[in-house]
Amino acid sequence: MSRPPLSEDLLRLLRELPDMDEELYIESMTRPLPETFRVNTLKLPEETIIGFLAERGWEVEKLPWARHGYRVVRCEREDPGATLPHLLGLIYIQGPMSMVPVEALDPRPGEKVLDLCAAPGSKSTQIAQLMENIGVLVANDASSERIKPLISNLQRWGAMNCVVTLKDGRYFGKRMRETFDRVLCDVPCSSLGIVMKDWAAARDYSSGMTERVRALQLSLLLSAYDASVPGGRIVYSTCTIHPLENEWVVTELLRRRDDAMVLRFEPEGLRTRRPLEEWRGMRFDPEVTKCFKCYPYDNAAEGFFVALIRKGEGR
Repeated sequence: MSRPPLSEDLLRLLRELPDMDEELYIESMTRPLPETFRVNTLKLPEETIIGFLAERGWEVEKLPWARHGYRVVRCEREDPGATLPHLLGLIYIQGPMSMVPVEALDPRPGEKVLDLCAAPGSKSTQIAQLMENIGVLVANDASSERIKPLISNLQRWGAMNCVVTLKDGRYFGKRMRETFDRVLCDVPCSSLGIVMKDWAAARDYSSGMTERVRALQLSLLLSAYDASVPGGRIVYSTCTIHPLENEWVVTELLRRRDDAMVLRFEPEGLRTRRPLEEWRGMRFDPEVTKCFKCYPYDNAAEGFFVALIRKGEGR
């Protein structure tokens, strides 16, 4: 496969990142992601679904970092998303690193949980499953068009404890302060960790895009933090490699909310790399080194950044 076109701003970024291997990053763009999925224990026991898949000719391997997560070794059809088990809601096709933020959030049955930027619903269905449909999940998105697949996926999954809202994510920190036990803040980003899904992210990237989006990312994270109860947990995640959308955003949260604490998160079976403490003359808070970070070539999958944050108990 020929080398995809990269914008000049992206090439400059790759050369400025001290831990980046430019050639490996570019090579990773030309490789398809592994086919991975979660089984839906809200509908049937896990072993029943795996047995059903085996009867239909599937061969799968368990993912060590995601409860109910599997990799497809062999499938009845080329596209697992076009199979009967997926259409029935017995499985959900989801990228391997995309499962990591909810594993970090670790929602429990009976809690109040907010998915701040929920569409199209892969992480909301994962949250509802780990909550065992007990408690309340608010799945929010700011886009009326993106709400449609979110609702469809939640219905197909059998998520019964879910309320879908159409709000600017910054609403919750202002109007629903200290309400949720756990908040997932999986924000819009420059998508430079998932360029193998859409080369346009690499071709069209500009530094101005990051400058615009990082302000939104910070405001959404602050809203998620303020909407959390004292002692609650917040997960901030992106599918990009840019320090200004990752390390900088978490550093700014720690600066503006002095009771925030970053918790170390190390998912089993994944290669990780140490987040940057300094870049382009900026110093980031040393606490960011507790975050999970990987580039696309680290695990032959997506590049992701995940920060697990605990809100202070107050005074």
